[in-house]
Amino acid sequence: MPFESTTPFIRRGTFRDPVFEESMSVRVEVFVNEQGVPAENERDEYDEDSIHWVTYASIPSVSSNSNHDRHAVDGISPENELSQNRTPVGTIRLIPPTISKKSYVLLGRLAVLKPFRKLGLARLLVEEALRYAASEGSAGGFDLPGEGIKWDGKCYVHAQTNVQGWWANNGFYRDDDVGEWDEEGIMHVGMWKDIALERRRSIINL
Repeated sequence: MPFESTTPFIRRGTFRDPVFEESMSVRVEVFVNEQGVPAENERDEYDEDSIHWVTYASIPSVSSNSNHDRHAVDGISPENELSQNRTPVGTIRLIPPTISKKSYVLLGRLAVLKPFRKLGLARLLVEEALRYAASEGSAGGFDLPGEGIKWDGKCYVHAQTNVQGWWANNGFYRDDDVGEWDEEGIMHVGMWKDIALERRRSIINL
């Protein structure tokens, strides 16, 4: 059975889906416009083969009822209520071991537009990505037998040092062996999280 999102106002897609361009709109606003990352460096060679998630807010139109004439948590609508004026406000990217040829999942490009921070959206995006990883990993979807890679649930993130406490509060621990490094003028630190997998055996019907 394919993985199904349990969070209806978050959507998943690949480079070929509209979700990717929506994710880029958030990334450009946060990383390029707000943090000063060069625009030409924001999209990289992993984007085409990664998994991307976007979370949305439904922005009331001018003709909306006055009771809803505001940006608020109630403006983040379930999927069956999303209208054409939905706006992407947060995103995250997952690079699977099958692409990176590493023995871990790499999370990154986590970004939420400034007006929508402090609402728990970043945490929801991380949880959704980890649920997907656990589902795929339990089914062996992140293994590369030919490369000797069997994913064991390790997840890695290049965390900006100013938010490493946030990642720690979400179950990640610092990789002290790597230390800190400069990435696009912003100091980063490596952080790990181990998620439990339930390896499923193949069933042969005779």
